[in-house]
Formats: sequence, structure tokens, C-alpha cells
Amino acid sequence: MSQLEKLFSAATEAKKNAYAPYSKFAVGCAVLADNDKIYTGCNVENISYPCGTCAEAGAIAAMNLDGRRKIKEILITADGQDLIAPCGACLQRIAEFADSATLVHLADTQAVRKSIKLSELLPFAFKERSLQS
Repeated sequence: MSQLEKLFSAATEAKKNAYAPYSKFAVGCAVLADNDKIYTGCNVENISYPCGTCAEAGAIAAMNLDGRRKIKEILITADGQDLIAPCGACLQRIAEFADSATLVHLADTQAVRKSIKLSELLPFAFKERSLQS
């Protein structure tokens, strides 16, 4: 099984645990860290919708909990006919732990539909150097 197939499988499994009773939009995410370990997350909504946690945030938090700080690749999967991409906040979360060439794989329930560099999704990421005068 290729690394991309492993990411897709892990994200698909994570999506099964999504808690999305309000939007009915389940999302799964798998992050490949620099230790070649895969970390997963799913979206979790609550009654004060839209306040909740995105799948990407959960996977990145799991990676950090394990002491890792570098995303090599990330895959997001969700149902739907349109291509699903991370929200703006999650793109910035990804940028915190990835570089501009990091691949972001966008998938539906069947397969990866697009692989794109982070810099193409978030060309003007806010980085630490932005804080320097």
C-alpha cells in the first residue's frame, strides 16, 4: 500500500467517527508527520453550531500531542460532489506546521481528486516572519 493510500484509508476511517449532527457533513483528515507516522482527526460539532472543531485541527493536535511539529503531507476527505478544501482557519493551521511545497490531498469517498501544494491554496500565509518589523 502506498503512503497516499494509507493516508486515504486513515482519513476515511477517521471520518466515520465525525460528530456532525447539525451540518450532516462528516470530514476526516490524516496528517503524515516527519516521523512517517499518520495522525488522524474528524470534525466535532456542538449545539452552539458553528462552534466546533475541524478534522484538520484534530489531526494537527494529535500530531502535536505526540511531540511532532512538521507536516509532510495531509489528506482531507468528505462527502460531496464539489471538491472539498480546508477552511481558511485550517489552512493557516496547516501552514504553521508545513512549508509551501507540502502536498494537500483533497478526496471524496472514492479517491483523491486533487493534490495541490499548500502555497497554491494559501499563497499569502501569515508566518512568524510577518510578526517581525
